[in-house]
Formats: sequence, structure tokens, C-alpha cells
Amino acid sequence: MYKTIAIHTRSTYWTHVETNDEYSVVDADDLAKEIEIQCNKFAEEGFEVISINPITSGSFANGNGYVHTESVMITARLIK
Repeated sequence: MYKTIAIHTRSTYWTHVETNDEYSVVDADDLAKEIEIQCNKFAEEGFEVISINPITSGSFANGNGYVHTESVMITARLIK
């Protein structure tokens, strides 16, 4: 049996006053903490984590763009 969960990142968004460019910064410390919590929950339930994959999102405009980690997917397998 397999189990998969998604953890969505918390980000800070702002717009540059002079250029009106929009920026986003992912809270990596918070994401790491959430991943650790969920991996420990899997272990307590008898599951072994087999993958942690990022899901990215981004935007491109006027020849410029950015990509950031929007969330992560954690997949685990039940240990027999």
C-alpha cells in the first residue's frame, strides 16, 4: 500500500516600487520543518518514505521569468 501527500509552501510576495516587478520568496525553513513532520508521521504509521518531489510554478513576461517550488509531494510505502 502507498500513501501520498502534498505540502504547499508558504511564500512572501511583493511588488518592486519602481519597476512594478513582482517577486516571491519561498519560506524554506518552514517547508523543511513540514517535510520533517510529515516524514515522521509516516514512520509512526509504519510507512517508509520513497520519494519527495518538488512541484514548481512560475511566470514569464517581457522576456523575464521565474520559477519557484510551489509544493512538494511525499510518497511512502507501507512496510510489511
